[in-house]
Amino acid sequence: MKKYIVFTIILSITLLSCGCWNRREPENLAIVLAIAFDIEKETNMYNTIAQIANPLAMGATDISQGSAGKEKTFLTLSAKGELPYQAMRNLVNNATREFFWSHNRVVLFSEELARYGIYPTMDMFGRDRQLRTIAQVVVVDGNLKALMEAEFPLEETGARGLDRQIITIRKERSIFPIKPLNELYSTLAQPGRDMFIGRITVPENIEKGAGPSRIGGGAMFHRDRMVGWAEDEHAKGWAYATGRAFRSTLIIKDPMDDKTPISIEVTNIKNNKRLIIDTSGGVYIELKIYAEGRIQDFPVHRNLEIESDYTKSLEQRTAQNIRSTIQSTIDLSRELNSDIIGFGNLIYRKQPKLWEEIGDRWYEVFKDINIDIKVDMNINRTGFTASPIETKKMR
Repeated sequence: MKKYIVFTIILSITLLSCGCWNRREPENLAIVLAIAFDIEKETNMYNTIAQIANPLAMGATDISQGSAGKEKTFLTLSAKGELPYQAMRNLVNNATREFFWSHNRVVLFSEELARYGIYPTMDMFGRDRQLRTIAQVVVVDGNLKALMEAEFPLEETGARGLDRQIITIRKERSIFPIKPLNELYSTLAQPGRDMFIGRITVPENIEKGAGPSRIGGGAMFHRDRMVGWAEDEHAKGWAYATGRAFRSTLIIKDPMDDKTPISIEVTNIKNNKRLIIDTSGGVYIELKIYAEGRIQDFPVHRNLEIESDYTKSLEQRTAQNIRSTIQSTIDLSRELNSDIIGFGNLIYRKQPKLWEEIGDRWYEVFKDINIDIKVDMNINRTGFTASPIETKKMR
């Protein structure tokens, strides 16, 4: 009896095991590394451009040579459709392999599509099982197709080059907001907060080897539509105000002669936003920034003791620089009706009853609401040199 039961179990497992009924062999797949979306204003047709890995070239090229091999390690295909998903599916008309989307690194939107509205494309990404929402998102200022076809000297593929350039520029300068798709979903769903997506500027002579792109600044949105560009300083102000700055270098003038430039590298940046209602019922927002810094370029001879009056003057000037940068970002946000820092969301979370009263007209309120910016700057390092050599002794 026991033998019969064991035999029945083994037979059932064997019959129920489905095996690899839906397997897809790697050699039959086209690996998508980057995808871009554009729209034709005249017809409202979506245009999709996919960058696909070329395994034949990758296998024949020395990795240390990057993309300098005889054959490109990737190729680009494009197709049109009435909707984003249809345009993606129409790509197969130009390919001999099934598309595999899970390795996609970056998603690029043209300026035209960003101003038209990106929600339909975002919605498609949230529904498809292969499309990864951890991909980095950027808005392209310039020739989208040329950027998708551009090669990066130190990288195998253009998609990998874009991905690494985005991460590097964010860590080194904090002038580019890194936003994966899943974060954009969250932002779009939050009342009182607008999307801010990084900007890539494509040079006009990119095809002549002028370099693939310039990364910095961002596209400011009102709901799902782009309303304007933010420059590098505005992106830096956004990073300070939201606690997303990794490090940045500021240039200030020497407090003693008011003309010699000094560079301060700002690190360990933290922020705190508070909604305050005073005794008269007035509402204002307090934005506090805490930051540390170290002196990098110091071409003058001064007393650099950490607690000296001179060092305190450097801290005050650095704090004023940060304050002005944040204020310029707020001014642009008010001008474009794009609350990228999320002051409205602070009211929504802290005072929901107040938000019910002003939510529908938030952008009108936003233009006049008082935002008090306070910066606590602490220069606690001077590098490996405490005090520089006097200029007279060097010459």
